Amino acid sequence: MIGTWQRSLRIARLAIAARRVRKAKTPEARAAAQRELAEQMAEARGVPMKVGQILAGMGDDSSFDALTRSIDPWPNSEMLPVLERAWGRPASDILSEFEESHAAASLGQVHRGVLRDGTVVAIKIQYPDIALAIEAELRLAGMLPGAGPLRKWGFDLTAYKATLKENMDRELDYRSEGKRQKAFGQAVNIEGLHVPAIFEDLTHRNVLVQVWAHGERIADVAGWPLASRLRVAKTLMQTTFQSLFVHGVVHGDPHPGNALYERRDNGPTVHLLDYGCTVSIERPRRLALLKLIMAARGEDSIDALDGFVALGFDAEKLANLGSDLTAMMPLLFRPFVESRPFDSAAWTLGEDIATLLDDRRWWFRSAGPSDLLLLMRAFQGLLEQLALLEARLPFWPILTQSIPDALLQEAKAWTPPASGYSVADTDGSKATKLWVRIVKDGVEERCIAFPAYEALNLKTLIPSDVADIIRAGGVNLADLQVRVVKRGLVPQTLFSSERGGAAYDIWLD
Repeated sequence: MIGTWQRSLRIARLAIAARRVRKAKTPEARAAAQRELAEQMAEARGVPMKVGQILAGMGDDSSFDALTRSIDPWPNSEMLPVLERAWGRPASDILSEFEESHAAASLGQVHRGVLRDGTVVAIKIQYPDIALAIEAELRLAGMLPGAGPLRKWGFDLTAYKATLKENMDRELDYRSEGKRQKAFGQAVNIEGLHVPAIFEDLTHRNVLVQVWAHGERIADVAGWPLASRLRVAKTLMQTTFQSLFVHGVVHGDPHPGNALYERRDNGPTVHLLDYGCTVSIERPRRLALLKLIMAARGEDSIDALDGFVALGFDAEKLANLGSDLTAMMPLLFRPFVESRPFDSAAWTLGEDIATLLDDRRWWFRSAGPSDLLLLMRAFQGLLEQLALLEARLPFWPILTQSIPDALLQEAKAWTPPASGYSVADTDGSKATKLWVRIVKDGVEERCIAFPAYEALNLKTLIPSDVADIIRAGGVNLADLQVRVVKRGLVPQTLFSSERGGAAYDIWLD
């Protein structure tokens, strides 16, 4: 058993390794420091390894990829006794085969086994004493002070620590995970999605048994034909949207080790695994999120502050953003605002929010409820999956295909409770079109209308001849785009100039 003192030393070493990553001066030094940090996370397992899996993202080419692919598993000689104590009898009474593990994770490891009736199963066994190690780590986390930006901007660290503890407690109970996996599989009905069946009679607090799933990892799927990749992408998107908005629960652990992809004659199948971390969102909050998305698209209206408060944000902190909260909505929900297939790899949300709010973005971040972090992690995982697959699909049409029309109508009719805060706001007018017009010798040569959201893509949208005129006039297209971000998608003149008998105008209307 590893005591609190030993966990303290491990966490201290992790902090030193993380500091080396931050201070690395060259890409080579950073990569070496990241590998060292990943090795220490793998050795610690538990909470540190969970953090490493988040850092790894969806690809298998980062310094942390081993944390999502497999670390050194424990041998059968140490794990088989854990299994037999849980079952209360020799494993040979139930299994005809029990293989060494090739898939070790943060809390336990998976073994391939064969039941006496020939059924091939995956047996997840929790590491001995991992629960005590997690408890020690969470106690240490509770001792950490809030300092720097965390204190300045009022982050509720107590709530985040409580959310972390609640989530880890749930992940440590495989019976609870099995029930959530079964419920998810029964509720979410998406073409191409498969949730492995659970053997409830063989599942215990530290042992979970399910049907074995075959397939490839997402990094391998990236080499499949485009049509297959698009079908996989659509399955992933519909799974996220239907599970969230219809059923109020989202798979919250989207790292690469938690899904396998299988090519079948009728199309690809996504085997979604590991339901230790799921995020539950109550119906009023789901309606608030839908309403905010529709308002960002210009299909509905909502008081932005009231909408975010209904989603769980702190009203007093959001009030510091004033009308910029409304201007931020097209940026925040941009995948759903654009009607064309969305390029998630090119989305610069962090930069756009920083441009609009500067340091005040910390008010928005600190105002968010602690459980929203898990939902954001799930959505970020989806975006990373789509980028890795190089699969671009339109978010809004797929969202509307994934949920009943009655739910959309309910969200439109729903009004969030008044937050009690009044802030300066825009006049409510929203641009619907971006216009580019060229008039030469009094004759309109070109007048092109784009959807208003294209103003966020000015650097790549404006025709090259017009872009040359703009630059010749001393205006940078990037500066124009920054202006749009700061002012929002409201009616405004972006550029107007006359040169050599020609007039050039760009405006939002």
